[in-house]
Amino acid sequence: MTEHQNPMSICLRLPAAIFLAGALLLAGCNNGDASSDKDAAAKPATDQAAADKASSEDKAPEETTPIPGVPLGDIAEGPVDAPVTLIEFASMTCPHCAAFQKDTYPLVKRDFVDTGKVRYIFREYPLDRFALDASVFARCAGEDKYFAVVTQLFAEQAHWMPASGGEGAIKATEKRLVDDYGDKYGVTEEKYDHCLNNKPLRDHLANRMEEARDRYDVNATPTLVINGTKYTGSHTYADVAKAINDAMPKK
Repeated sequence: MTEHQNPMSICLRLPAAIFLAGALLLAGCNNGDASSDKDAAAKPATDQAAADKASSEDKAPEETTPIPGVPLGDIAEGPVDAPVTLIEFASMTCPHCAAFQKDTYPLVKRDFVDTGKVRYIFREYPLDRFALDASVFARCAGEDKYFAVVTQLFAEQAHWMPASGGEGAIKATEKRLVDDYGDKYGVTEEKYDHCLNNKPLRDHLANRMEEARDRYDVNATPTLVINGTKYTGSHTYADVAKAINDAMPKK
């Protein structure tokens, strides 16, 4: 698989962020240059994850069956038989991802998704615990509201996302998500707690991150995969439109 990288800008790099089945915490992320050493890509932090798993098991009971109305599979826009599939791997706390959603994706949707040329799939790649909590919140709202939640949370990153912090900041962020967006999207505090403690949902996110690393060598966000080809770096509308047109079947 060919990787295309535009050096105009750089997205967030993930040095060590992984879930294990049942673990809730993620390691943090650093800014970096996509042209720098690839050995800094994500690697399992097994010792820490095992400790996090043991700790989380003492805190709250797990929901071991899927929650009705909370999707586990891909959530997509555009026809299933579109000639081009565009997958975006994104973290809800990534400013470059927010810029892509604000500046680029609306034009891609207008010109390619809504015209039936592209099927767009958004895949969560949470780089930290706050991104994980936001991803869970979006899925907890249900498939019909999912993209509306994602769009609003990206647009209002500065409002709900803390700069850093430990358990206190995590709890404050979870409360802010429910208090400020719960009524609008039908996510009560009780429902959100169920989603946060739902093992099938956490496993789905963990498995998708692992698949992204193994299949596409994803180690930064946003990363686009267009008909199997990975694109990193700048994602201007012109860049993405060219990549989509290049992937179109030749007549």
